[in-house]
Amino acid sequence: FLAGDPAQSVVEGTEFRFEEVRGVGHFVGSVIQKPKTVNVNFRSHSGILNCAGGVLDLMFTHFPSSAKQLKKDKGLFQGSRPGVLLGTSIDQLNILLGDKLKGAVVLTHDESARHCRRLLNDYKLVYGVREAKGLEFKTVIILDFFREIPSSLQKPWRELVLGRATQDFEHSYPLVATFLKLLYTGVTRCIEKLFFVETKSSTAGDASMRWLTKQVAGRASYATRNSINDVEAMSMTSDEFISEGINNAELAQAAMDLDQSQMLLERSIWCFEQTDIIELAAKARIHYSSVLFRLEIQVPNDEKNSNDVAVIEMRAAQLMESLTKEGLFFEVEVLNIFSSMTPFLSEYAKEELEKRFIRKIQLAGREE
Repeated sequence: FLAGDPAQSVVEGTEFRFEEVRGVGHFVGSVIQKPKTVNVNFRSHSGILNCAGGVLDLMFTHFPSSAKQLKKDKGLFQGSRPGVLLGTSIDQLNILLGDKLKGAVVLTHDESARHCRRLLNDYKLVYGVREAKGLEFKTVIILDFFREIPSSLQKPWRELVLGRATQDFEHSYPLVATFLKLLYTGVTRCIEKLFFVETKSSTAGDASMRWLTKQVAGRASYATRNSINDVEAMSMTSDEFISEGINNAELAQAAMDLDQSQMLLERSIWCFEQTDIIELAAKARIHYSSVLFRLEIQVPNDEKNSNDVAVIEMRAAQLMESLTKEGLFFEVEVLNIFSSMTPFLSEYAKEELEKRFIRKIQLAGREE
């Protein structure tokens, strides 16, 4: 079956509409049933969903053609409203992430994720919003989202959230709809605790903090103002670190891009290191070594001398042996290494590696 949320169409150059999916099915001769709408959210509690609903109100009021309007999600459980931390420095955030908020996921604009990771002392759980789409996290920090909205949209964003948008707003500022979708996607990644953190004042940021924390007739504010001292310890448990580590390792296994695999495995290793299960960290490190090796040998073959090739053959054999010992999960990675290094191998080395590793894996696969 197919599932999706049209308000989370945040991948650049794409737009998701159920009608178009049915249209494609009709074109290829298949009958796709009319979509069913599910409005009960089994992941996030009401405090998170009310905030997400506020973002949807802005989007569908001022950008009615941006996505098909569905009913708002309802949570099964009550929960605390998101917290707003305005003027929190990077140093203060680093302290929080090392103590009270250890294991929290930091979401930012995808273009800023790498820079943000460096500022946070190479904190592994930094994701771009688009990168995090489809994932879920216990505690989420949305960092400098409003401050990093482009300067040309800072004032329009302020007018939008403060209720001063004109009737032609959608026509004048169509790109604002994209940032509303990104904000909605970021908010709905959270299961339990959500924080909006703005490290510096900005036109869009200051207005958004007012909008989030303003109480109106018949409705509580979407979020509450917090200070650093108000944040209670919310570190992930050992089991949650393990789960997050496994998720990232599986994503690394499926990733087509080696640089992406490397980043995901760095996160995985870090999560496993927060637990006392050393075997999982060891497996992830072996996988990580394999990815680094495949990145290294991407240099064209004619740029390598005979000594380089001999070292490649030896390292490949060692890695393939280590991966094979780790069991079935790494069989695909063994095959990936063999495929990557084939252009550098002598006929003898190729035959020996096939005999010792590849044929055994293929035989095991047939027996299953």
